[in-house]
Amino acid sequence: MNANRPIEAAAAFDVALRGRGQTRDDAAYGQALAFMRAGLTDRAAVAATKAPIGAARGAEINAAILAARANSAYQNGRYMETILALDERTRFAPEQTDLMVLRGYAYLNLVRYGDAERIFRAAASTGNRDAMRGLNDLRAARQPDPDG
Repeated sequence: MNANRPIEAAAAFDVALRGRGQTRDDAAYGQALAFMRAGLTDRAAVAATKAPIGAARGAEINAAILAARANSAYQNGRYMETILALDERTRFAPEQTDLMVLRGYAYLNLVRYGDAERIFRAAASTGNRDAMRGLNDLRAARQPDPDG
């Protein structure tokens, strides 16, 4: 993992999964992280189930998987799916500011302006520039087109 070769790391963790006890648990966790780093979210989810990885590590992996799924859903124009993944993620970890902004844009694209404004304002109060940009995008979306 430190050499930034996650696929090779995942293969090494697969060998360690043949071990027992803590070694096996650590290998499942490490393999899940390796697959996340490689962008293979589904494989990370499977790896996390290969051995008991503990509550804290499980929450960390689940939060990362759901954040990746939310980002993927947003990039593919599936805004409601984005919100559902973010809602599910909050069961495992507090929502980070960048994910709040993602949620705000999902609401904006769903024409849920009140929800978008609430989220963008909360994130902007932290000084987040993307949230401030979101507020500007929201204002523009609410403005009628003078040529329309």
